[in-house]
Amino acid sequence: MKLYAFKPSGHGECSFFTIAKNKKQAIEIIDKHIKDKYYKNGELDYRAKGWSTDYYKIFIIKEGEVIENDND
Repeated sequence: MKLYAFKPSGHGECSFFTIAKNKKQAIEIIDKHIKDKYYKNGELDYRAKGWSTDYYKIFIIKEGEVIENDND
């Protein structure tokens, strides 16, 4: 299992992290979380607005690696 980090390419939106067996499972986990928490009144809250677009970059973190996130 690895840590999957989904970081926005800009400022303001949330970053999302999960531990999963593979990239497909990680996307499914984060997608459900976002739909459950950030989908309101038929649209995504601004904190997850760019989800499901190329605005989010995925980083796969292996044991012993460090990830930093400035959301700049």
